Parts: sequence; structure tokens; C-alpha cells
Amino acid sequence: MKVQILKQLDKIEKEKDITVLYACESGSRVWGFDNSKSDYDIRFIFKRNNLKDYLTLSDRDDVVEVMCGNLDIVGWDVKKALFLHYGSNPNLREWLKSPVVYVDFRQDIFKDLPDFDNAILKYHYLNIANNNWRRLSGMESGLSEKTVKLYLHIIRCILTWMVINDKNSPSVNIYGLLKQVNGLDSEIIRNIEGLMEYYKNGCRGDFNLETADSWIGDCLKTMKMDFPKKGKTPDLEMYDERFFRIVTG
Repeated sequence: MKVQILKQLDKIEKEKDITVLYACESGSRVWGFDNSKSDYDIRFIFKRNNLKDYLTLSDRDDVVEVMCGNLDIVGWDVKKALFLHYGSNPNLREWLKSPVVYVDFRQDIFKDLPDFDNAILKYHYLNIANNNWRRLSGMESGLSEKTVKLYLHIIRCILTWMVINDKNSPSVNIYGLLKQVNGLDSEIIRNIEGLMEYYKNGCRGDFNLETADSWIGDCLKTMKMDFPKKGKTPDLEMYDERFFRIVTG
């Protein structure tokens, strides 16, 4: 599959007159709860080959999106990526932490730039977990692949929040997160691992969600009581200099 993915990225480079600076897998395949129906979520960062494209008053698309069979491919222009890094964008952070890399960095885009702001990251994962929890409460009772996947999204966000709260760098993979969280009850771990296997096996049969329900509710209450302070705003000039070096290099 990697060969097919690289061929598709090469095709995009030629068609769009861009250079892929970094490409990775994102989504369920690196989160740890993919199944036989899962697409490949390919994410990449690119720069335009023609410098004039950055020296124009007219807008240029800063996102490339391509669907090719089971390949869901999305790319961000390096200018957009740097600006999102400046704002501690959690999705970008997950791209950069992906354990599955298709194109390693061709330029040092983010080297020595400030770390992502933990307060922004914690708010993001709380927000996603809470919104999905509300979605679940509005759905009909009973298990389906859709509801189980929502549970797994909520759990991954909660675990990520916990690792960040301990001032550690969280894995993007749910199995990795289970190992990182301090003091997590063994019954909860077994329940989460069982739910992941249940999802991967097509949600056949029954699964008891009472343990997960209770744990999620308690976690969200604790998370909502936390009000982290944002860190110091990064120096934008540092990002401007990095952008200039990359597009002129």
C-alpha cells in the first residue's frame, strides 16, 4: 500500500506543481481502532514550486484534497501549517506525531519552534470528548459501529487529556495512551481494550458499556473543572523567517 500511496503523492506533486515536504497516516489506522472498512487517511504538508504563487494579491488554495479509492488525501500549504503550529493546532500536532510516515521531512519545517500550548490542547480534547458524549446521549440506545466508534473517539480524547495534564507528550495511538496514563484502573483498561476488539471484529454480539459509561461521565466532570492558563504567545517573526527560508530554499 505504501507504494500506491507514494505514487499518488507523486501524481499530486506533478499535477499541482508542488513539493510534498512531509506525509503521514492519520485517523483510525494510527489511533488504534481501524477495521476492515477503514480508509487510509493520508495527510501531507507541501510548498508551491513557483515562488510567484506566494507573491500575489489573489488568494491561492492552501488545501489540497483528493479521494482515490480508499485513499483520503489532504494536504496543507506550508504557510498554513506554520500558522497552525503558531496557534498550537492539535490536528497538526497529531500529524507530526504519527508513527506511520510516508515522506519524512525534506526540510526542517518546525525544528526549534516553540512547543504546542498544553492549555489549547487540553481544551481541544475536552471539547471533542464532550461534544461526542452529547451526540451519543441523543442517539437511540443500542450498539452499532457508529456508536462504538464515537465511544472510542471520546475515550482517546480523555486519555490524551490525561497525559497532557501530567505534562507528558501523548501518543496518538490509544494503546500507547493506555500505557502512558498514570494510575488507570485495570478494569477500565480491560474494558477499553475489549471495546476496541469488539469494534475491530465488526461489533458482533453484545458488549457491556456500563463501565465505560460511568468512567467517561466521571472523567468529563473532572476535566470541566480544570481551567488551564495559556502559555506565552510565540514570536510570529520566528515563523515568518522560517516560512521565507522554506519557500525560497
